[in-house]
Amino acid sequence: MRSLRPEAVLALLVCAAPCARAQAPSLDSLTSRLGAMSAVTGLEDAMADTLVSLMPGARRDRAGNVVWVRGSGDPVRVAACAMDEVGYVVGSITPEGYLTLRRVGGTPVGPLFDQFLEGQRVTVFGRRGPLPGVVGVRSTHLTRGRPQADEPPFQLDNAYVDVGAGSAQDVAALGIQVLSPVTRAKKVQRYGTGDGLAAAPWMAERAACAALVSAALRANPGPGTTVVAFTARRHFANDGLAFVRVSWPGAELADLGDAAWQLPAKYARTPVETVAMSDVAALEQRLAAWLGGAR
Repeated sequence: MRSLRPEAVLALLVCAAPCARAQAPSLDSLTSRLGAMSAVTGLEDAMADTLVSLMPGARRDRAGNVVWVRGSGDPVRVAACAMDEVGYVVGSITPEGYLTLRRVGGTPVGPLFDQFLEGQRVTVFGRRGPLPGVVGVRSTHLTRGRPQADEPPFQLDNAYVDVGAGSAQDVAALGIQVLSPVTRAKKVQRYGTGDGLAAAPWMAERAACAALVSAALRANPGPGTTVVAFTARRHFANDGLAFVRVSWPGAELADLGDAAWQLPAKYARTPVETVAMSDVAALEQRLAAWLGGAR
């Protein structure tokens, strides 16, 4: 194997840090990637694995958070963004191969949150990977002629998910079991003019996390210790963030779930929750400055 000339080695060393930064994913691609992911509260492993891969040096702590640390000593700055979302798990499997659902997460989501599921595509995360499904609707044939005013609105107890199985044994063969996570099928929709808009379920929280990833990768480290934390179970007991607070007592905290840092959103808690990419870019710039020590 031919060895590199000294000047070639020097060029590689000089390029190492700038080139690594140049290869970091763009804010736009991060927003689309994280926006299309699902992380039912308490079941954030896939999201956590993705964030670890995006941020060299990041690690999982004992609470299931993803933590990225730079520097040491005082002052300590902690920027935190929640990974999870209110979603569903498989509650039971019928002998005919249908799945029933139970909601997971205690954050108030409004009376229409479950009704948005009726007739919609969902993703079931089984042991063998994600699988497509669809939530059934009332039979138009069986309800024909009945007064519509007598029909109660769709409720979660009415949700039966069809994954193409004909029996409970078929469901098991697909790797689906009770407590398997279930979310709406996600795809980030881009629309609008200028910097444009991005829409998907839980888009604001995902875009905020994308802004934090991008800011952390490009920010110049400030004095002291800089901590970036992607926290687990905000929508359950918020104990992931509590663990971060205990780990760095007295730290200055930028919690992207607080009003002071929250990303503006339209149609919140709906399947078309929408953020403006100009707002995402502004948040990224603000976070980069804050992580660098600006007040």
